[in-house]
Amino acid sequence: MNKTIKVSILIPAYNAEAYIDECLISVRQQTLKEVEIIVADDGSTDATLQHIERHAAIDARIRLLHLPHQGVSPTRNALLEAAKGVYVGILDSDDTVAPDAFEQLYHRAETCHADMVIGSIRYCNEDGTSYRMGDRSHTFPTQTEVYSGKECFCRLIENGEYIPMTYSSLYRCSLIEEHGLHFEGTTHDDEFFTPYAFYAAEQVAYYPGDFYFYRLHDASMMHVTERFRERAASLYLIAGQLGLFIDEQLVEEEVKRAYHSLVDDLQRRSQRVYEQALAVSTRHCLWIISGESTANQYGVGTYVNQLANCFDRDMWDVHVVILYAHQQQNVKWRYENGIATYDIPTPYEFQTGWTKSKEKQYLRNVFYYIASRIPTERAVYCHFNFTNHYELAMLFREKIQAKILFTLHYTEWSFSLLGDRQKMDQILAEPKTQCQKLIVSQFEAEKKFMTDCCDKIIAIARHSYKMLRELYGIPETQIAFIPNGLQDTYVERSHEERDALRTKYGFGKQERLIISAGRLAPVKGVTELVEAFGKICNLFPQFRLIVAGSGNIMGCLEKANPFWSQVTFTGFIPKKQLFELYAIAEFGIVPSIHEEFGYVAIEMMMNKLPVLVHQTTGLREIVADGAFGAMFRFDNMHKVESLQAALEALLSGKYSLGNLEVGRERMLNCYSLEDFQERIGTVYHSVNAL
Repeated sequence: MNKTIKVSILIPAYNAEAYIDECLISVRQQTLKEVEIIVADDGSTDATLQHIERHAAIDARIRLLHLPHQGVSPTRNALLEAAKGVYVGILDSDDTVAPDAFEQLYHRAETCHADMVIGSIRYCNEDGTSYRMGDRSHTFPTQTEVYSGKECFCRLIENGEYIPMTYSSLYRCSLIEEHGLHFEGTTHDDEFFTPYAFYAAEQVAYYPGDFYFYRLHDASMMHVTERFRERAASLYLIAGQLGLFIDEQLVEEEVKRAYHSLVDDLQRRSQRVYEQALAVSTRHCLWIISGESTANQYGVGTYVNQLANCFDRDMWDVHVVILYAHQQQNVKWRYENGIATYDIPTPYEFQTGWTKSKEKQYLRNVFYYIASRIPTERAVYCHFNFTNHYELAMLFREKIQAKILFTLHYTEWSFSLLGDRQKMDQILAEPKTQCQKLIVSQFEAEKKFMTDCCDKIIAIARHSYKMLRELYGIPETQIAFIPNGLQDTYVERSHEERDALRTKYGFGKQERLIISAGRLAPVKGVTELVEAFGKICNLFPQFRLIVAGSGNIMGCLEKANPFWSQVTFTGFIPKKQLFELYAIAEFGIVPSIHEEFGYVAIEMMMNKLPVLVHQTTGLREIVADGAFGAMFRFDNMHKVESLQAALEALLSGKYSLGNLEVGRERMLNCYSLEDFQERIGTVYHSVNAL
């Protein structure tokens, strides 16, 4: 810091040849003479650099930074690092300041011993009209108040007078240096910087005069619709980072409430900016419809994520809709990786006494909420993942002529009958009990959804394709076989890294681990696995069974009695942790009594984990009848003896591990995300041609 330089005036510039002269003239004419003017040319491709050099040649206070083009945040950060003054002020290269701007700000800062002095902005239209933004008269009623940064922030939020723009403020350099304040984001970087500056500042003062003149013009990034998605992403990212800051750093409840209010506002603005872009977009418009459920946490949720990432964001506007969202009253909007997600809750008044008519009304409301955001004359596609959204699919089809696609993940009867197709044929021929009549009713509803609503139905396994043809009577031209695909996220780990993971999760070096993952539901066979393991665990005291997943844990705990010390229940855990457990396990077990596909088995194979699976349709396909994994088969009573025998053979080394280790090859050759994306693209192209 050079105390002879009272203020460092920082100006990032990129392709500003039309305005940079006015900006620099206004700065050079400041009545405060002890300033340095640092201008960073961010790799301009017009004559901006030449204009700056001309001013620098006649004013020794101007320093020029030559930078490769990297965007506004890195440029502003470079300027902060170069600043030598006691205070810094920031200008945009197309704006101007009043002649006494920095003299007044400096005097206010010194008089009040302030770390920050905030001011207002005058927005200037090209037609000569202007208006004031940033009046703080409620927060500073006498204009002489000085607050701590936290108190000032809370008052500004409460009074509706908070604006984040840095160019209407003066900052003490030591505040920035001591607290590591910096800019982030490709746009809206002021929104990132300012909340942290308030949190760090000990004293904040206000200067009420009009001194900063913000030029409004069509070339401004804030008015370029092509950059609205970028702006939405930046606002959402900043909100997320600020939310983490609140959780990790903030203690005072009043301050936390104020910062949470800002986070909510940033998220609302992010959604609003995105939907402004959507309103004028000419891209294809895709809505992937899913629902809040246990299935959505596991296989269906994985599928939806992979599906959403199949589409080129330059050609598609991709949205995910989560129906029946839990633990919220309002629609929650998210924007990550170019995908907009709407979590739509069930209205509070509907949550008691849920009826079919209430469900229809809910789905109708959902349709109009979504449809109001879709501009006319758009090619709209809806991809459903559950058959119980008939009314919603028909509204999309009839009202806006959307193309409807559907992926069959499971059928209701397969849960009730645990996949027993022969039993299903008998029930369809002659339903005898009320339970069987309900199964027939569910089957007919599924068939009606597929025949009435869908342009294309995706079968995720060959047996599903066959079932759609034979049992549901769906024409072959309406079905596409596309096995699920996975992004290859396998991480090769050294012995030392695996030992570190064992230590992290509390497993001894001598313990040998086997793992099962997925919902703790009857159809998943987990209680049978725990029971079978219990019958042989005394023979293999060095082995520990890990059960990862949520659901009916009490039934599993009963089966684990009294050998609890050899079974670990994790509950639902993120993929990162699950894959770390895969890295230290010797075998993966997938005991599902019925499985339409089996993401878990594919994930295990991707992670080079040998698998033992039940010989049911979907899993048998994945391991190619035992070529890429070991199999066992439950009898009709689902007794555990066969699983017990298979486990004993596996743990005693009787299976050939050479065959099991080629599972990763199977995943890469048959279930890669690249193949999945290509096939999805082909199906959507065919639907577009209908």
